Parts: sequence; C-alpha cells; structure tokens
Amino acid sequence: MGVHVRSLFPLFRYLILQTETHAFCLALACAALIGFYPFCLLLLSIMRYLLNWDGGFEVVLQAIRLYFPNSQDWLISNLRASIGNSSGRIELGSIFWVFLGAAGVFVPLEAGLNRLWKVLEDRTYWRNQLLGLTLTTVCGSMALCFVAINAAIQAIIHLPFRPLQPVWNGFGVIEAFFGYIVLQITAVVFFSTAILLFYKFLPNRQIETQRVLPAAILAGIVAEIVKDIYILVLPLLDIGSIRGSQGPFHVSVSFVVLAYFETFVVLGGAFLATQTESYPWMGFIRTAWKPSSAPPPDSKINETRLE
Repeated sequence: MGVHVRSLFPLFRYLILQTETHAFCLALACAALIGFYPFCLLLLSIMRYLLNWDGGFEVVLQAIRLYFPNSQDWLISNLRASIGNSSGRIELGSIFWVFLGAAGVFVPLEAGLNRLWKVLEDRTYWRNQLLGLTLTTVCGSMALCFVAINAAIQAIIHLPFRPLQPVWNGFGVIEAFFGYIVLQITAVVFFSTAILLFYKFLPNRQIETQRVLPAAILAGIVAEIVKDIYILVLPLLDIGSIRGSQGPFHVSVSFVVLAYFETFVVLGGAFLATQTESYPWMGFIRTAWKPSSAPPPDSKINETRLE
C-alpha cells in the first residue's frame, strides 16, 4: 500500500508543484468560459429551430442544470431569452464564439500534452487550429448524439412511470431518479470519449489508442466525481453567491474554478498514460488486448539460419 501511495508523488508534483501545469489549466478554463454560453445557445437553437425537437431541447436544459455549478435557473432563463430573441434562426455569432473558445482550448492543451509525451516541437498555429476545428466539430456531433440517446432513453423511462403518477407521487420521483442516472452515465461516456480524442490526436506524435484509453476512462469518471464534490461544497465557499467576494461575477468565477479543477483531471490522466511503467494498473485494457507472445514467423526463420 505504501509503495502505491509513494508512486503517486510524481503525479502530485506534476499537478500541484509544477507552475507550468497551473498555467495550462488556467488558460484552458478561461477559454472554456468564452465558448460555454454560445455552445449551449447553439445546441438549444439546433434543437428548437433546426430539428424542432422539444425532447432534445429539454435534455440540453437538464444537462446544463446538472453540470453548471450554480445559478442554474438564472442561466437557463437567459438562454431561453436569447433563444426567443434569435428570431427563429441559428446565430452565426454563437458559432464564431464556440470556435474562438475552442481555439483557446486546443493551443495550451496541445502544448501541455506535448510536454508530457516529450515532444520537442509543437504544431504550427494553423495546423493546431485546423485540428482543433475538426475536434470541435466531432465533439459537437457527439453532443448531439448524447442528447439523442438521453432523450430516447428518457422517453422509454417515461412510458411506464407517467401513467402511474396519479396513483402515487413517488413514481415521479423514481422516474426522475432513473433519468438522473442515465444522464450521469451517458455524460461519463461522452466526456471519456472526448478526452480519448484529445489524448489520441492532440500530441504532435503518434499515440496508441490502447495506451491512452484507460487514462481517458479514468479521467471521465474522476471528472464527474470532482464536479459533484465541487457543486456540493460551492455554497460553503466565498464565490458561491452574489454576497461573496466576487459579487456579480460569482457565476462566471464559479464556472472558471470548476473548469480549472477539471483540466487538472485531464492533464493528470495524460500524465498517468505517459508513465505506465510506474503505474502498471493503468494498462489494464492494454494488458487484456495484449497479442500472443509467440515469436513472429520472421524470427523463426532467423533462428533457423543461425543454426
């Protein structure tokens, strides 16, 4: 046990004591703030005006209520007002700010991952932005799939429980509980998949999927746990309300702090993926897929020649 605890000291040193890590995380968190509201607005506009899908619209609002740290009602009311003022069209400004926020995310994230993988040269700015544009589009498509899956499952859950609610109000609570569990599980899958894409494609070198997949799964789960703990303790912090030291900026600051912690999780998972020799338990999937240890045919031929 003591050996395992001591093996975590390098991770602690990288995350807490290395100033470069803090710089990367703060840059990522601030860039996430730039793109968060426009991204939510874009998703809601697609659900309302492009797909005419009320179920998907409500799933997006549920996800925002679940994942934004505080003042969710205020945020949702402003999103509804923005949707109402958009005159039935998808705003190009939202798309612009989404991609601008993504541009601010992928530059420091690639730099941080390159440092971990000992890559000496970063991509050029335009190559980074092209890759970031591709990953943003893929993640946006994944978000639509996330909404579709949740809406479909919640519609299935709705079928047996809704007719029973007049009989006993507790059935409504059970339905809400199952909907919450589904949202949590699919969110972990979504975040783990997005993190896997970052680990796989952002470093300026070839990365084996099997090497980073365990770290991506772990990071997705830990990120969910960190979010839940943060939301629980936020009311106790000085930034949890307008009466705190941040005043009217408490909503934005609380989001940035959450994103700051979450990016530590992402970089911590990447650190573990690059140190599988020190953390053999991180290779559980790679070990399961390990090919046969039988020597390849060429080696047998060479041995014959040597004889």
